[in-house]
Amino acid sequence: MKITMKMDVLHCKTVEGVLKELAMFALAYNLVRSAMAEAARRRGVAPERISLVDAVRWLSGSDGGEDASVLLVNPSRPGRVEPRVVKRRPKQYYRMTKPRAELRKELPNKRF
Repeated sequence: MKITMKMDVLHCKTVEGVLKELAMFALAYNLVRSAMAEAARRRGVAPERISLVDAVRWLSGSDGGEDASVLLVNPSRPGRVEPRVVKRRPKQYYRMTKPRAELRKELPNKRF
């Protein structure tokens, strides 16, 4: 969900900004879930079967005239579980663990 809705990284640097950003994420998430619930009610299925990605795309591209019941209904697959793993390889660069000024001072001493 965080990746789909681009909520995996916070961009603000102040506490107030982070709180505003989290409030907007909560608002957007609730909007998506309410669209999923409405589509599920109209289709007569459980809200968990409505596609989250499809609901986000419908909300971002909807002009208000389109019915929410057009959202994709996922098939019911009880007992299905998937491992939570990262598919992509990690980046080749190290994480920045020191201030940039310190790293710049160390750079001429390193040989590649």
